[in-house]
Amino acid sequence: MFGRLDRIITEITPPILLRGARKVLYAKTQKHIFSGSGSEKGNDWYDTSFDNSDHWRMHYTQSDYYFLWTVIADHVLRAKTESILEIGCGSGQLACLMRDKGIQTYHGFDFSSKRVEQAKRACPEFTFSLQDAFRTDLFSEFDYDAVICTEFLEHVEKDIEVLRRIRSGTNFYGTVPNFPFTSHVRYFKTVDEVVSRYRWCFSELRVDTFLANANGKMFYMLEGMMA
Repeated sequence: MFGRLDRIITEITPPILLRGARKVLYAKTQKHIFSGSGSEKGNDWYDTSFDNSDHWRMHYTQSDYYFLWTVIADHVLRAKTESILEIGCGSGQLACLMRDKGIQTYHGFDFSSKRVEQAKRACPEFTFSLQDAFRTDLFSEFDYDAVICTEFLEHVEKDIEVLRRIRSGTNFYGTVPNFPFTSHVRYFKTVDEVVSRYRWCFSELRVDTFLANANGKMFYMLEGMMA
């Protein structure tokens, strides 16, 4: 149903109005199936979690997310990406992988000062800044052709608002989980749930599933072009 409605919108709506039409349809079709048991946290919470875990200072190859980051890096390189903007860059582990894969231009931002400081230490070749995703000017001022957004969308209530700030035509690579956590305001049980929530922000969208452990913990990888 969602695919058919989206195709109708694309066929009959001028490009300048397409985003607005999708926004209206999105609002009418969403159901309360994405709620998590956690809540949105402030920057102090992320600073504290950084202090309490050595994970954020590990080399990226030692991270539990490494298996997924390598897939993202491969797709980024295949797309011949020249410049990356990373939303919620954390402590810079994924940025270090991108550097080692040959990416030359990168700007990562996060609202956790301690994570940004660690990112600057870990990957001095790249640029990192303390920014709020809802207020930063980077979406309009930085010259990027791809956006990476892992471990972010599930943590904020207004995830769609952030996605709509990304330039139209930008390649997007992101992840969302299938499991609850104290800082997850939502999680997803199926690919269809992911597509249902996010397809309205994209002109093209593919969602793949990656199993993280034998207990069924999974991540969904979103790859597409912003509408």
